[in-house]
Amino acid sequence: MSEKRAESRPEISVIVPVYKVERYLNECIDSILAQTFTDFELILVDDGSPDGCPALCDAAAAKDSRIRVIHQQNKGLSGARNAGIEIARGNWLSFIDSDDSVDKTFCEKLYHAAKQAGAKLVVSDILYFDADGSLSGYQERALRTETLSREEAVHRIRLTPLVHATTKLYSRELFAELRFPIGQNYEDALTIPAVLEQVTDVVCVGEPLYHYRFNPNGIVRGKIGLKNLQEVYANYALFQCALKYGRKDTVYLQYTIMKAFFRKVERNLSPEDRKSVQMKQAEACLKKAEAEVKQAGAFTVQNWLEAELRAVNAPLYNRCKYKIRQTKPKKCR
Repeated sequence: MSEKRAESRPEISVIVPVYKVERYLNECIDSILAQTFTDFELILVDDGSPDGCPALCDAAAAKDSRIRVIHQQNKGLSGARNAGIEIARGNWLSFIDSDDSVDKTFCEKLYHAAKQAGAKLVVSDILYFDADGSLSGYQERALRTETLSREEAVHRIRLTPLVHATTKLYSRELFAELRFPIGQNYEDALTIPAVLEQVTDVVCVGEPLYHYRFNPNGIVRGKIGLKNLQEVYANYALFQCALKYGRKDTVYLQYTIMKAFFRKVERNLSPEDRKSVQMKQAEACLKKAEAEVKQAGAFTVQNWLEAELRAVNAPLYNRCKYKIRQTKPKKCR
């Protein structure tokens, strides 16, 4: 592993894992370097990328002293983020995926919101883009500018900005011991509950400052196989978080999502894989969740109706459930 170190201690460390995103990387880097808040370092973690990304990282670092580069053997998204955490010098951390980008005011607005509220965790809304960089027809205004209690953040955990590891500014102390799970897909859902355990509230910035790209080659897309059962366990982590704080509607919703993912994987497996140990273990997890739903008294007609609505129209569900005002998306790059 090699790295280029910044000389001064910045206020914010922005960590970007890099793997097979040659087409999008410069746009991501440029959006970060254009930040109106300039007291930051950018840590690019080349996770053994086999394309031109390592050279692009080094070229960017040669032009801007705020950039530090790590080259390492492939360890996956979690391993790359963890490597960035280990060398980060900032009092605040932010994780940005290398096929995404951010509005030029992303750091400034989240940092000022954190300072004003005295909060350890701030999250922005998301603007969605297609692979070619055009504004996506799918938009989900999930947040408004407000401060949520931890319990209410858990209640709304299915909102995309809340469950993603990106979109956020974290006080460094939240990752004093915490790290992303190695070798796991859907690592965000396994990590965010542990983050929420350490805060009393979550500040939301209702502007879509994080720009998410629907990348057809992203790690969450591709052929469905036994590895996708990890999403069952990731959703069970969110399920347990909701169960702990007595949010029965979220508990039931998480159970239905777990069940839907399990059935989706099952339909796409070979007859042999359906009999595998992995499937039996996932099915046992699902049955355990079902028993816990019953014990919590979360099987209600209202919870069922709400879960059904979310399954067919998530944006409408969010508007009705959380009274989120929808606005026409604007391209604010």
